[in-house]
Amino acid sequence: MQKNIKRVFPWLILLMILSGAVTWYVLDRKVSDTQQQAYDEMLKEAELNLNGKHYSVALNKYYNATEIIPHQLKAYTGIIDILLLKNKVDDALTIVRKATRGLSSNQRSNLYKSIGDVYYSQTEYEKAKEVYQEGLGLGVDNSSLELALGKSLLNMGRIDDAQSQIEKNQYSGDDAIEANLILSYIYSIKDVDKAKSQIGGMTPSDTWNHFYDEFDTILKSLDDDEKFNFAKLARIYINSGYPFLAIEYLEGKDIDISQYSEAVYSLARAYLETKQYDKAIEYLDSALSLGGLESEIFWAKARATYAKNDLEASITNYSRAVEYAGKEIPEELLKEYIKMLLSNNQNLKASEVIKLALISSEQAHIYLLGLQVSSNLSENAKIDYYMNQLTKLELTETEEKEYLYWKAKLEIDKGEVENANITLDKLLSLDKFNPKYYLLLSQVKVKETDVEGAKEALEKCIEYDLNNSSTEEAIELLSKIK
Repeated sequence: MQKNIKRVFPWLILLMILSGAVTWYVLDRKVSDTQQQAYDEMLKEAELNLNGKHYSVALNKYYNATEIIPHQLKAYTGIIDILLLKNKVDDALTIVRKATRGLSSNQRSNLYKSIGDVYYSQTEYEKAKEVYQEGLGLGVDNSSLELALGKSLLNMGRIDDAQSQIEKNQYSGDDAIEANLILSYIYSIKDVDKAKSQIGGMTPSDTWNHFYDEFDTILKSLDDDEKFNFAKLARIYINSGYPFLAIEYLEGKDIDISQYSEAVYSLARAYLETKQYDKAIEYLDSALSLGGLESEIFWAKARATYAKNDLEASITNYSRAVEYAGKEIPEELLKEYIKMLLSNNQNLKASEVIKLALISSEQAHIYLLGLQVSSNLSENAKIDYYMNQLTKLELTETEEKEYLYWKAKLEIDKGEVENANITLDKLLSLDKFNPKYYLLLSQVKVKETDVEGAKEALEKCIEYDLNNSSTEEAIELLSKIK
């Protein structure tokens, strides 16, 4: 009897310890009605402030909510969403790693996915992969996270690993539809019939219907001409965000595309998108020798040379791209070129480009770019001319706001405070959350010796500035006022 007691006793002790631990865990997570009510009220206040874009206040409210109940998801989701909106991705990752241990593993994995998705959207695929893997390392069954990992591997050029990763999981909803499409892309590199079967085996939702129809049409149009097939498939791969597939298709087959400009250009684009700039330039030069697509090729070459820090070559290539575009210079090309010139203090060259662009076409976006260039050069006569020309044109809503912004800025520079206030009232009625407008408003308040008003405007500028376009200047002005 005593022997039996001795044998059972350690197990009884262990059972008591486990029972105590379970009881402590349950009691620790038990939420009183008072706590839940306080938590819900704090969330309500946070969401109201978030909807009003009072991000700092909302963030504090969410933090307060986590102190009331540390193991409920909603407050942490709010914190992470705000940090990601403010592009504080690393801060968001630190929060998930260190402050969310009270959440379930599945809840935490979804927060990891939100962070990984931001890295992915910024083309930081290695970081995205690491974050996705960290989320999956919690031992969860999260198919959305599994698919995201597969996509990041695909954009790192690890095509076989991506295929294995996507194939091994069962998906539902739009994840299943997207996964099926990606597998169709991958299969089409080596086996078109398999790709046709894969894409035909699922009915897409409205979100994905266009992509399915487009790829299905391309697959059915393929023939025995490998050069034409490459151009068709490469365009799909690149436009869908998977340029490594275009490279894999060509390198996996014995295809001579050297005499087919569109195919050569497509391969160059794939190398450019994957940051293989020397190869991109090599194939862009080959495409130029074949004739056609000159503006697009020089534009791509300008990007590649700029990425290699060759400013002179980049300027030359941008100029050629604009020249070959003729009277129909793409707005995106011109904006990109002018932005590059101004960021490198090439103001005179930018002025020359604007002059040539206006000879080709007198469009509002060119005059608006001209205002930015002439402002840097203090060319007051040109500024007045551009402003006058803009009054004669029919402006889009975006162009109207940009015109009013410059109008207010010029009125402030001239000391026309009353007029500036009227213009700013119009601007803020169109977009009350634009940080640039509050930066101008602070300058008006300074001229009116309204110190508190200037501080308030600068604080709003910083609060609403999600891409940090005005924050640095606002902080500097705020420090001078205080």
